[in-house]
Amino acid sequence: MSELTPQQLENRYRSWPPPTWYATRRGRRILAGVGAASAGMIWVSAIVCFYLAPSTTAMWTTFALAGIASVIYVVFYSALIGATRGTVGLAERHLDERQSRERQKIQADARRGTLWILIALGVSLSLAVPKGELIVRVPSAAITVLVFAVIATHLILPSLLAAWRLPDPLPDDED
Repeated sequence: MSELTPQQLENRYRSWPPPTWYATRRGRRILAGVGAASAGMIWVSAIVCFYLAPSTTAMWTTFALAGIASVIYVVFYSALIGATRGTVGLAERHLDERQSRERQKIQADARRGTLWILIALGVSLSLAVPKGELIVRVPSAAITVLVFAVIATHLILPSLLAAWRLPDPLPDDED
């Protein structure tokens, strides 16, 4: 088997993910939806742990969902970086004023989104607790997976928002 030259390796990195995945607004929104679904799998895993832990069913379901979500996340996050043209991930000194403003707005909206997720989580947990009980038993696995889900969602949310909002580039003038 032949090895790739550095130039071939560079070309392969530049061609992944295929630009057709994120060239249009529809493609970027599909990427954002798949990224959100991968984060949603971790939330489902936390719910499974809450109701089924400690059990082997909860353990294997958690491992399976986390593994599938990780594979999806790795593949589609690289596409999200390409789709957003590095707006979220690049250092501030590499951005122009428009990109910097856009990034600040996206980060502010992502923080607001995380706040609403935490509020919804608190309400959901209060509704999941049986009425009249003073002591609530929550499996430690559920708490661990829940914290992981919150952190993962908080980290991916700016990229998802950027991919969702980014308009199509203006067509070239061919006069």
